[in-house]
Amino acid sequence: MYTTIMIDGKEMGLSANAATPFRYKQVFKQDLFAVLGNEKRAEEEGAEVVTKLAYIMYHQAEKSDMNKLNEDDFIAWLEGFSSMAFINVADEIVNAYMDSTVGTAMP
Repeated sequence: MYTTIMIDGKEMGLSANAATPFRYKQVFKQDLFAVLGNEKRAEEEGAEVVTKLAYIMYHQAEKSDMNKLNEDDFIAWLEGFSSMAFINVADEIVNAYMDSTVGTAMP
């Protein structure tokens, strides 16, 4: 699923698909499903998870070489945004991801 949202005054494309949780784990060494499925952990790490998820989804939309992404690149990418940029659009980011997980049943 592809969507466009405004983050910190910048229009950004975000793409989520079946590869998103695997790419998240590849770059950040964390299981996205485990974080999202654990309410206490999601609450504690919510802002960080949303920001990391936006990073992965942005690079998927840009068709970046996902094998070259790493945490240093993530930090460099973050330096282009204000400290509250992702908090302000957290629901939109999570909804864009969650919408990609909804399947359609064939009759």
